Amino acid sequence: MKLTLRPNPFRQDKPITEFDQFAGRAEELITLIKALYQTGNGNPRHMIVTGPRGIGKSSFINQIESVVEESEKVLSILNIDAGEFDFAFAVFKYRALEGQSLHQIISSLLQKIPTKISKENVKDILGGFLKKWKPSISVAGGAFGVEYHSDSVSDMSADFVSAVRNLWNAIKNEVHGIIFIIDEVDTVAGDTNIASFLKVTTEELTESGFNNVAVFLVGITGAMEKLKEDHKSVARIFETVELLPLDEAESKDVIDKALSTTDVEVTSGAKDTIVRLSGGFPSPIHQLGYHAFDIDKDNLIDEDDLEKALDEVIGRIKREELSRLLSEAGSGDSRRITIAMANRDQVNVPLRDIGEAIGRKTNELSSYMTKLVSTDLINKVDRALYKINDPLLKLYIRKLDVLDPDLPYEDLESDDDGQN
Repeated sequence: MKLTLRPNPFRQDKPITEFDQFAGRAEELITLIKALYQTGNGNPRHMIVTGPRGIGKSSFINQIESVVEESEKVLSILNIDAGEFDFAFAVFKYRALEGQSLHQIISSLLQKIPTKISKENVKDILGGFLKKWKPSISVAGGAFGVEYHSDSVSDMSADFVSAVRNLWNAIKNEVHGIIFIIDEVDTVAGDTNIASFLKVTTEELTESGFNNVAVFLVGITGAMEKLKEDHKSVARIFETVELLPLDEAESKDVIDKALSTTDVEVTSGAKDTIVRLSGGFPSPIHQLGYHAFDIDKDNLIDEDDLEKALDEVIGRIKREELSRLLSEAGSGDSRRITIAMANRDQVNVPLRDIGEAIGRKTNELSSYMTKLVSTDLINKVDRALYKINDPLLKLYIRKLDVLDPDLPYEDLESDDDGQN
């Protein structure tokens, strides 16, 4: 049989950008649109979007550009009346990388500006920044470039505000405001002074009369706590929007919107199974959908296609992911804990149940739980209540019995009562 290639509509490794492909999150989108509207009318609303990995944070924040580019359609679908306000914003987005310094983050964000502004006025916009840019070489890639340097957070903030002032003067007749987005902020929170920079900069912008500028942060659950380690009062600046798992109707809408651009349909049974296995996370919906679509040969994704896709996802992709996560968490009880949690039917597992399953007291599990949370393999839902973050990873552990339950104990020093 001849192999017919066709574009796959599911985005297993790429955030959604088009509004037509974005499903659910109506209330959260309305909150975001309100923040943009207030910022455009001189009352800046700074925001941090949080949630576990795979919940769709990057896809959600991408909808800022959908609002900017297709405001009439977006507002109509969400039934919002903004009058004559057309959401014309200059949007500058940067994804932070682990190990970056604050200088590198600011440099990278500022380098986004010339992509929006003509080359002729870049010098005027960046102003004093140009004098503080120094040559730099990437240790990992050997790439040569330039990086902004300053002596203190206050100096960096003053220079940044000066650049914003020049930028605003250049474009204020064309836009309602300026939005800066820093994605993956959790990778640099806690040890880069970024929280102090954000606190000082947002206050300086307000004091300088630049009330049409807002900062949007994106990070995994707990990102704000890491930022507060640097500056306790930073939480007062940012309104938190927490993305929770999609409900059943929203999860089905993810599948329907992806397939709407194709001639392929899906049986109700296969759709229900995808929704059940995904646990309300868009990422596993797209993972399973991608492989089921790739396997399908008759333009109808059915249970057989899905079963083969499931074998592919949990047999190869999740095996590699679990190996990496467990390597980071260590061996011994970390593995037993993972097995015990995977074998529970409920999503959220009490610490007491985990201890009983592996024959350990709860006060002996503290360090293990902390390490597993730090690797993002599990998440702390509440006091002494945990869940495995990825529902497909949980299924992989249960279905293939991939971990040896008879591993020898590996004691870690316990420093509290296990209720961390």
